[in-house]
Amino acid sequence: MTAAKNFGGKREWLARGLIWSGASLLLSQLQERDLLLVLNYHRIGNPDEDLFDPGVFSATAEQFSDQISHLKRRVSLATLEEALAFIGGTRKEEAHRSKETARRCRVLITFDDGYRDNFDIAYPILRSHGVQGVFFLATSMVGSCAVPWWDRIAYSIRTARKRQFTLRYPMELVVDLDRNGLRGSLDAILRLYKRQENTDPARFLFELAEAVQGEEVPGIERRFLNWDEAREMSRGGMAFGSHTHSHALLSQLTPQRQYEELAQSRAILKEQLGVEVAALAYPVGHRDSFSGETKRIAREAGYRGAFSHYGGTNLQAETSAFDIKRTKVVNQSMSRFRVQTAVCRATGKFWP
Repeated sequence: MTAAKNFGGKREWLARGLIWSGASLLLSQLQERDLLLVLNYHRIGNPDEDLFDPGVFSATAEQFSDQISHLKRRVSLATLEEALAFIGGTRKEEAHRSKETARRCRVLITFDDGYRDNFDIAYPILRSHGVQGVFFLATSMVGSCAVPWWDRIAYSIRTARKRQFTLRYPMELVVDLDRNGLRGSLDAILRLYKRQENTDPARFLFELAEAVQGEEVPGIERRFLNWDEAREMSRGGMAFGSHTHSHALLSQLTPQRQYEELAQSRAILKEQLGVEVAALAYPVGHRDSFSGETKRIAREAGYRGAFSHYGGTNLQAETSAFDIKRTKVVNQSMSRFRVQTAVCRATGKFWP
């Protein structure tokens, strides 16, 4: 059994209990909330077959297809334009539809980073279901063999020769791999990297490599989709947005560098795909990963909306177009996913 199917934890047991008790079925019969839920995926596949960060795998191919099939039956799957129109309050319902039937739970499917499996696995599944996905690309990584900082950190920890070590930049962190395991240790180190105080990412990665004494990242095949693949996806109904140019954390940059990251990425996407890119996804997307100034810069760079990544759903007239909330899809059972969908449809909360 692979790690991708090792479901456990209190949330999984709670979801199963809600199904067994009939509560999930009852929720699915209640009136829909009028809202936008944005689901965020990264990679589709088996983390056991990869050398790097297992945390960026959202689902296997089978799980992803099952999730999309379930969403098609239970909610209204939205396009990027429909989502932006809903947030902006400009959607136009058909004249014959009543106010009540116009109320619906909309779900938008998004992907960050543009890994190659987005083209190889996710795109054919979405196309087979007739569903649009939105793919946010870091334009410097398109078509490359790049190992971005989160995967580089994961590889260092996976191959670490030292099991206990201390990081001192940007602040002290004691790591014990034997006590906290790969996942716990990696999460702590990634949180440290993402702190606003980390204004020198190259220094962080160098000091981590010195501390763990791991292996050098090996030469690998192409890891990110290329422009020809992106153009094929665009012709097939997929939408694209910016994930900046280099995937730098915007809150760690000066205003000028933030503008350069956003404007350069948008210009490259227009040149390569022939479309005016409307949306941005902030790298990492936590509340401290962008600021009010970042929102202003994004608007100035020509974007109509921007997506965060700290959870939650979106109500019309209550959501900023430059902080559209997204919920991360993690390795979870189909039972839990069905319960989350039913709860969200009725209450507006994607839970448990």
